[in-house]
Amino acid sequence: MDEAMIVVSTGHSVAGINFVDVLLKKGLAFVVLVHSEEEREQVQTLGAVPVRHIQEMEGMQQVRPEYMVTNAFVFENNLPQCCQDIQLCHSWCPQQLYVVSSNKSPVGLVYKGLGATYVIHSQSGDVSFLL
Repeated sequence: MDEAMIVVSTGHSVAGINFVDVLLKKGLAFVVLVHSEEEREQVQTLGAVPVRHIQEMEGMQQVRPEYMVTNAFVFENNLPQCCQDIQLCHSWCPQQLYVVSSNKSPVGLVYKGLGATYVIHSQSGDVSFLL
C-alpha cells in the first residue's frame, strides 16, 4: 500500500463506524487506528478492515507508517484522546486532517491549534460527504 487514508478512534463513534463502512463500500485504501481491543473488534464487525493499534505508552515514539498518509480523519471520543490522535496524525504530515466532533462546545480552536485542517460538527453521524 503506497497511499492510504487514516481513520482514527472510530470504535466508540457512530460517525466513525459509518465512515469506515462507506470507505469499504467504495473500495478506498485506508487503515483504522484503534486504542483498544474492544474498538478493534467493533470495527472488524464491518468486514476485513485493516487495523493498527495506537501504542499508548508514555514517551514512546510512534512509528511512522510505511505508506503515504493523504488524509486523516479523527473521530472525537474524548478531548485528551482526540488531542493525542491529532498530534500523532499531524506528525505523519497528511494533506488534510479532519476532526469529526459531536461535541457542541467550542473545542474546534483547540483541535485547529494542534494541526487539524477542518473541524466538522456532526450530530447525525453521517459524514460520507467528506469523500
